[in-house]
Amino acid sequence: MSYGKIYETTWWGNPAENGWGGIYYSLSVTSVIPDLLSALQERATYYENAAGTTTILTNLENCE
Repeated sequence: MSYGKIYETTWWGNPAENGWGGIYYSLSVTSVIPDLLSALQERATYYENAAGTTTILTNLENCE
């Protein structure tokens, strides 16, 4: 059964580990930054500033 694309892109709030939305907690705390850095390293000719890139991506990930 397919629920549609909206469930992949809708923001559900901030679930609590042992409370509201607990079944989604692991999805809300999982960062995509390591995967983005790996993809960047694979494509980039010069990749030197992992710390700076991580900081920028973390700020983007946490903006509201």
